[in-house]
Amino acid sequence: MNEEINIETAETERRGVPSGAPETGGFKTPPLHTVPEKTGEPLKENVIARDEVPRQSHGITPEKQHGEKLAELETALGEAKQSLDARAGDCDRLKAALDDAVSAYRKLAVSTSPLYSDDIISGSSVEEIDASIKKVNGLVKKMRSSLEAELKDLTVPAGAPERSAPDLSGLSPREKIKQGLEKK
Repeated sequence: MNEEINIETAETERRGVPSGAPETGGFKTPPLHTVPEKTGEPLKENVIARDEVPRQSHGITPEKQHGEKLAELETALGEAKQSLDARAGDCDRLKAALDDAVSAYRKLAVSTSPLYSDDIISGSSVEEIDASIKKVNGLVKKMRSSLEAELKDLTVPAGAPERSAPDLSGLSPREKIKQGLEKK
């Protein structure tokens, strides 16, 4: 790397340009707050405080700059309000469409089964309607199982009962004679 620097320095000196001239990029401004190697103190001659830098006004005053910024912000606020109003309108339309879809879903659910009726199935959302349907299905299942258990306890013989003569053992002799005469 030292060879490259020496070659560059030799080339510039051969052309007659002193080293460190602007053509070679040698005139460099020292960085702010540079510290000399010997003393350890910052170079104050190259340091300029921010407040000391002269501002170029070009006819723009701080009040004018603030006014322009305020106008930009008011314009942005107006655009944001318009966007919000448009989104609120979209939200209202979507809510109406959702209400229509939920109503159609409820009607479809009621029409699919004779177990469901308008007063049993309720809800203002699909989830509420589904919960209502599950509740009705659970109630129907419970009623069906209790009726089946009740029917199992009640036994009815299959077919007609046997044909036999009436039991006359509990009748008095007079009633037995009377019954015998009525058959003829």
